[in-house]
Amino acid sequence: MRAAFFDVGDTLIDERRRPEHLAAAARARLVAALGERGWYDRFTMARHGGDAEEPVPQATLQWIQGWLREEGVESVGLDLEVIRDAMVVPFEGTSMLTPGAAGAVRWCRSRGLRVILVSNTLWRGDADSRKDWRAMGLADAIDGYVTSHSVGWRKPHPAMFRRALELARCEPGEAFMVGDRLRADIWGARQLGLRTVWRIPKSGVPQSDADVTPDVTVDELTELPVRIAAWVA
Repeated sequence: MRAAFFDVGDTLIDERRRPEHLAAAARARLVAALGERGWYDRFTMARHGGDAEEPVPQATLQWIQGWLREEGVESVGLDLEVIRDAMVVPFEGTSMLTPGAAGAVRWCRSRGLRVILVSNTLWRGDADSRKDWRAMGLADAIDGYVTSHSVGWRKPHPAMFRRALELARCEPGEAFMVGDRLRADIWGARQLGLRTVWRIPKSGVPQSDADVTPDVTVDELTELPVRIAAWVA
């Protein structure tokens, strides 16, 4: 075994702020970037469609352009990339690591595995993720970041896992995926031949149907080192 891939949301990170609090934080970032505008409240609370568990294209800038057009907001002179960047509310101060997350990541790294984070995102790109994990104090244990915003596809699309394999410089049989979504994480990884670890989700978000049985199931990431020790021996 040469690489460990981790999902982020509800696997390594628990979101501890309510959507309206995150919207307020994003609004403040928009004001700082572009000045005050009348459409920020509607935009930050809009349903952005970022939870789909199908292998759909991720086209954030096109989504922003479409929303502005549908809402009748004049977009001439607006830099869509600036809007996207402003919506990236840092993890630090808004989220916390799940139990055992830091220990599991560091344990994998200490065993010589390349650790890659593979995450469906709307606003965050690979570079944004790197900044987040530097602030969270774990960047030294992470070798690469794969986000759907940067790749252009959402898990379970194989492009996400192929990019992770490319960064890890290994074959599918030499890596395993840890995630909380049966379809996006477990089913998606298994289609390419990766081993899988399902972290039972705590958020209560319904799971999409997936005809898949994970190789290992854990309640918390504190269990991960013991459960997969034989893989990396």
